[in-house]
Amino acid sequence: MSICRLLRSLKAASTVFVFLLSFQAPALGAEIEIDGELFEVNRVNQHVLIASQSFGTTRINFGIVVGSDEVVLISSMMRRNTQSVEKLVRHVSGKPIKKVLVIDSDPFHHHGSSYFRDRGATIIGHENLIAQGVKIDISFSDELLIDVGTETIRMTHSAAHTLDHVFVTLESSNLVFAGDALRNDWLIYAGPNGWPAHISALRGIVAERPDSTMYVPGNRGQKVSSSAAELNEIIGIYEGFSKLSQRLASEGLSAEETANHQEIQTLLQRLERYDEFSTYTVHHVEDVLKKHDTL
Repeated sequence: MSICRLLRSLKAASTVFVFLLSFQAPALGAEIEIDGELFEVNRVNQHVLIASQSFGTTRINFGIVVGSDEVVLISSMMRRNTQSVEKLVRHVSGKPIKKVLVIDSDPFHHHGSSYFRDRGATIIGHENLIAQGVKIDISFSDELLIDVGTETIRMTHSAAHTLDHVFVTLESSNLVFAGDALRNDWLIYAGPNGWPAHISALRGIVAERPDSTMYVPGNRGQKVSSSAAELNEIIGIYEGFSKLSQRLASEGLSAEETANHQEIQTLLQRLERYDEFSTYTVHHVEDVLKKHDTL
């Protein structure tokens, strides 16, 4: 089939492919528009892809693992976009989605799961999701291993971000999907376990993995994923922000005053989206200063 004919066929299916060089070597990225939704796809290897859906100026990552006979989807994205996600998976793999892994109870990770369940997929996540009203078919407490032929997937419960958060590690590909436990462009929200527990969970996953591991955030900026060295730098900013916020609050500053303090602003200027998100700093200060139950 000629290139022109191929493009006409793709347009008829409401799908347009525009290829570009990815930010993240060695993958070759592709911007793909499906039914009006824009995705960026970065191929890690023959059986693993990192997909990112555009929402305004933000891109939200999810994973596609092509097994011997099936596709494992890491995060379902929103229900309204599931048909677009399904078409994307079909284009890059040609295999059915048979498992959907839920990273945590934030909607982007599970909202579309029922769509894929209705089409034969098994939904897998941490047992604490049930208390959040998230329907899952297979639950676990601490850790779960899944072998799909091409990849061994490890789901590990953590204290980061939510009570039901897991790190999803692709052992053969040396890749960790961290979900909303990590942003490589701005600050995180630590959730009910608090900032110290969140930071400890991130340090723990880095410590147990090889230095060559790549980490995939939930929300991202320009970079699709981050190296261990980059993640350690980000963790240092998180920790510095937490300690500074607590110290300034102990000196009698309000959350607003703390957020606008020069030390805080200087620290956060090291993050990619400081100019865009600095007005929201006060909400992160409030998150640091919340009272949390002891783990």
